[in-house]
Amino acid sequence: MKELIKKFFEEFSVVESNIKSFNDFVDYRLQAIVDELNKQTDPSLGLRLGKVTVGKPIIIEADGSQKPLLPAEARLRKLTYSAPVFLEINLAKSGEKEYFNARICDLPVMVKSKYCHLAGMNEKALIENHEDPVDPGGYFILNGNERVLVLVEDLAANQPFVEKDTYGNFVVRMFSERGAYRIPLNIHENKEGEFQISFTRFKNLPLIPVIKGLGLVKDADIFAEIGKEYDSLIVNFYSFTEIQKEDEAIQFLSERMNLSGIKSEIMERIRSRLDNFLLPHIGVETKDRIDKAKTLCKLLKQLLIVSKEKKQIDDKDHYLNKRIRLSGDLLTDLFRINLSILVRDMQHTLERFGKKKKLYSVNVIVKPALLSRRIESAMATGSWIGEKKGI
Repeated sequence: MKELIKKFFEEFSVVESNIKSFNDFVDYRLQAIVDELNKQTDPSLGLRLGKVTVGKPIIIEADGSQKPLLPAEARLRKLTYSAPVFLEINLAKSGEKEYFNARICDLPVMVKSKYCHLAGMNEKALIENHEDPVDPGGYFILNGNERVLVLVEDLAANQPFVEKDTYGNFVVRMFSERGAYRIPLNIHENKEGEFQISFTRFKNLPLIPVIKGLGLVKDADIFAEIGKEYDSLIVNFYSFTEIQKEDEAIQFLSERMNLSGIKSEIMERIRSRLDNFLLPHIGVETKDRIDKAKTLCKLLKQLLIVSKEKKQIDDKDHYLNKRIRLSGDLLTDLFRINLSILVRDMQHTLERFGKKKKLYSVNVIVKPALLSRRIESAMATGSWIGEKKGI
């Protein structure tokens, strides 16, 4: 019985779950982040991102020699226990193609994860390498100090909640999660009775034109999807009766956002954002727009039922509506934002050299210290993206 209990805690403990989450981040989520960023790169620059690979912790001595870095040495020498991350970068310039495997950063490695030198060592080997055999791992070593990522309790993704905001108004909230992206969305009714939607850079846009911009244009079809009739809803439809086509809805949204530029480019930009950042868990293709429009109708219906029919609001504190964000989830958020900054910097450098028609080297395009410093600083201080503290 004791052996069964011991085996259970070894396989299902918090530490083991954290280690598995970190392994999943390195094995799958890193590549998913790169693939997503690939879609956002400017094709005119000829920049394409390929496979990402992670090595094991190493140390480069003053004479340039390299050797494996073990946790005990990292503690004693006040070093960061980190592994090099390499990214395949393809460049097409002047009709020629160039390929190189660039080192983009050093990623702190979780002790006892599959990318740690201690993984798979028996008790004798651990003692020989100055490690405690009963140490479960699950932490990082940054500048010689051991650091643990604090697990974060969060709302479940892709699940709508109706709640009251700080002003006592009803609002539908949802975190739409697809791959490495987690995008918040909310729908509410403002003081003038207009139903509005907010997500990413779109703030307080009228909901009905957004639904029509997604392809569900006829008022009768939208009413059928909502399945409820209230005076406030009818007033919203009446306010936008002049919008009878999808293009007219997109044009209205561009005017509401005060975007400047060529009309065709602005409309294409709005459609691209609707595809990529509005309910991405449903899909990011053109064919998914109708499904997104129908989902928005269902969310509005849920808001109306609670606000008009006095149905009980959702209990956010119920454990069915909660999820625990482990190390892999937290590092995914951190790495995605900082890698996108690095890729933007690469694109800016390529644009600059392209205008000046100068030759350039890989070292100028890729700046690994930029990404390494930002990731290590966040993990050392606990100051995360989204102004989160104490991670």
